[in-house]
Amino acid sequence: MAQYHLAKAAEVLGVYLGQGSVDGHYDIREQLEAQFDRAIGASARGQLIELETMSRLLARASRAMVDNSIWTVTRAVNSRVTRFVESLTARDRARPIFEMLPPQRRTLREEGLLGSGHRSVVVSLPTSSGKTFIAEFRILQALNQFDQENGWVAYLAPTRALVNQLATRLRRDFYSLGTVVEKVSPSLEVDGLEAGMLTEAERAQQFRILVTTPEKLDLMLRGGWEEKIGRPLTLVVVDEAHGLASAARGIKLELLLATINRECRYAQFLLLTPFIRNGAEIARWLAPDSNKSIDLGVDWTPNDRVVAIARVERGDSKGEFSVSLLSRHTSRNTLDIPEQIGLRESRPLGLTWSKVAKSPGKIAAATAQVLQKRGTVIVLADTPASTWGIADTFRVDENRRTLDGDDLRHVQRFLIDEMGNDFPLAGLLEYGVGVHHAGMSEDTRALVEWLTENGRLDVLVATTTIAQGVNFPVSGIVFASHQYRTRKFPYRIDMPPQDFWNIAGRAGRVDQGDLGVVALAAQDDAKQQALEQFIDSSVAELNSTLIEMVQTAANAGSLLRLESLSHQPGWSAFVQYLAHTYRQIGNHEQFAAQVEQVLRGTLGFQALRKSHKGWADTLVQGVYAYAERIKGKPLGLVDATGFSWESVSNTLVRIGQEQLPDDVWSPELFAGRRDDLRRMMGLLLQVPELREPLAEVTGGTSANGDKLARIICDWVQGRPLTDMATAYFSQPAEEEGTDAEADPVAAMTKCCQSVFGRLTQTASWGLSALQSLTVGNAFDEMSAVEQRSLRNLPARVYYGVNTDEAVALRLLGVPRTAAPALAEVLGVRADEPLHRVRGRLRAANVSEWTKAMGERGASYHRVWAIMEGAT
Repeated sequence: MAQYHLAKAAEVLGVYLGQGSVDGHYDIREQLEAQFDRAIGASARGQLIELETMSRLLARASRAMVDNSIWTVTRAVNSRVTRFVESLTARDRARPIFEMLPPQRRTLREEGLLGSGHRSVVVSLPTSSGKTFIAEFRILQALNQFDQENGWVAYLAPTRALVNQLATRLRRDFYSLGTVVEKVSPSLEVDGLEAGMLTEAERAQQFRILVTTPEKLDLMLRGGWEEKIGRPLTLVVVDEAHGLASAARGIKLELLLATINRECRYAQFLLLTPFIRNGAEIARWLAPDSNKSIDLGVDWTPNDRVVAIARVERGDSKGEFSVSLLSRHTSRNTLDIPEQIGLRESRPLGLTWSKVAKSPGKIAAATAQVLQKRGTVIVLADTPASTWGIADTFRVDENRRTLDGDDLRHVQRFLIDEMGNDFPLAGLLEYGVGVHHAGMSEDTRALVEWLTENGRLDVLVATTTIAQGVNFPVSGIVFASHQYRTRKFPYRIDMPPQDFWNIAGRAGRVDQGDLGVVALAAQDDAKQQALEQFIDSSVAELNSTLIEMVQTAANAGSLLRLESLSHQPGWSAFVQYLAHTYRQIGNHEQFAAQVEQVLRGTLGFQALRKSHKGWADTLVQGVYAYAERIKGKPLGLVDATGFSWESVSNTLVRIGQEQLPDDVWSPELFAGRRDDLRRMMGLLLQVPELREPLAEVTGGTSANGDKLARIICDWVQGRPLTDMATAYFSQPAEEEGTDAEADPVAAMTKCCQSVFGRLTQTASWGLSALQSLTVGNAFDEMSAVEQRSLRNLPARVYYGVNTDEAVALRLLGVPRTAAPALAEVLGVRADEPLHRVRGRLRAANVSEWTKAMGERGASYHRVWAIMEGAT
């Protein structure tokens, strides 16, 4: 009888977990209690002690399963959430979700996020605890809340890789709801196709979620795009929100959030981060009277993890050695590990003691070789050049594999076609090894990410800059270096603790089901001691970078002359914020009266008033003086260009001196009118906001823009990366034209770093800014066709194609080499709405790709499907 009731309880529980009710009833706890009480009573009457004990344990376990059930957590929220949950648990879903992780349950139900009326919420949870899943429910709530207004959500991510990854996931998860998810490129202009998508008139095709970077959204909002869209921004989700403390980009994100908070009436905020010790303070900043901080980092971690120092020990025989892990940090209250863990494999990778003893890279490779038997391992190096040396170490017979399945073959063919025969990545795949760094094309990096996410690699060797990036499910991470490279002295700096723990959190994820191992390679006692101190460093509070900026300026006596600081990236963003706010207020006296109120909208000024009131007062005086300086100026050009007023003013003077022809803005700019492009590049090389990244492309030479113009023309006209690497990056600029031997891998690395890391975004931004400065009000008098053509010229530079039709396919993820020919085969029109082009592209089969590209079309089709999640 007891076993019958246990079986009945299992049936009832199974039905509820699968469909959310039992025979149309939702009183699951009561139904289970009835069955377990009968089982316990029958066991007691029969004096079946073990069965009674087991029944009591199963009763408690069943209650926990009900509490964590997705149906329980999301019950009676709204119709959108209910439909979303039904799609997540559908039988035809590849990996249905029936249970919430503890932090997801606590955040959504116990902490009240699903029914939250709070306007500002900071969620601080460990890496890999499902923050994106939490965000999806908050998005549905916001869409439901402002459904009548057809409001939209901005989902911000720091990198293009994350933008693509998030857009793919959100499209997949919200497909059944009919919720349109779009992404806009990180390039700092809105091209013609994006403009058409943003202003789509057909309600069913209007985007409800827009995924992009903070920089792009900032320029969109300052350019009046919320008004042009005609629908309100209702929620801003910030992924990797600890970027607020980033020296390079933190101030821009902070000022963007301050601008949204001031100007977007319906905007709410959800900030996601693995760690913000002062989350409550950040939440209060954005909504003093309606905020919440949810911090579960101390209470829960996805899986057990050990952080250790990897050392090598010399063996008894010649050349022999083994690897040991010296435990330094373990998951709280979960592990008891002896100080030293011996990895008993002798001479991993066939290395010898003499080769490995003093080399952190070889120590890291040997450690990874042992650990990869447990699952995929990431090895982190400090430079692209270092990754190749480490990756090559894994080319041993025991790692050789057959590339089973068509996917890996298609990827390999694409890599050879994209990066050339000399680029070693395609060959490394045959040893289960991938490489990931900035010296690769964006498509190549996306494919490596996909291979890693899907468990197709045993080892991934990457640079440490992968910290802000991607969802890599791995069992181990080995640091050959824990430092970032810098362009200035001291050339190497320790990565911030938050970056280290963000990376470390990717080892031993909840879906790995095993202990996560994080190892840092040390070649001697001094390095071990330094690493121990580094591991022990804790994550500090998140502070605005404005405080450090003000301190530096105050010490230099520059706070009263903000225009003298405008050439610096952080201060350029700050004075642009002032100019935009001044323009929005529209009255000099009102702005002067509201200066402190405007500054209090930033996180940094609030902290500054508390810690350094004198500096804060001086900053206010400096803002007063700056307001006098920009009084009566055409500040709309600041918002239109993304430049400070000082840069705008100086560039206008130079444009007048250059006397560019009236018809300069034509597709011929990248062909027969290269001299006009050269003059434009010369102008852009003198703009402080653009100067450094553009100069790095040329190696500091060719100040008149000739080399930049040649590179851009070749790029837009479709010249292969392999040719461009040889022509422009095979040796230092001063040696061009010589017969010096060049390393093809180094040349390709430099080419990709220059083109994808610096040139495409900066040059397209610069050309768009020049359009704003030269075309001006005449833009509004143009026809829709002329406006689209004009807007798409900078986009051609960003995407590396020379037709508007190819730009559309590039925006939809088609590789650059395939886009022009495929656009012709598919009959894409320049004036076609983006959703129709997407539908035609998804309906196209392999034969249409092979018609466009020949035999390699099949590989390009498969690669596109992988990168866009159209598999």
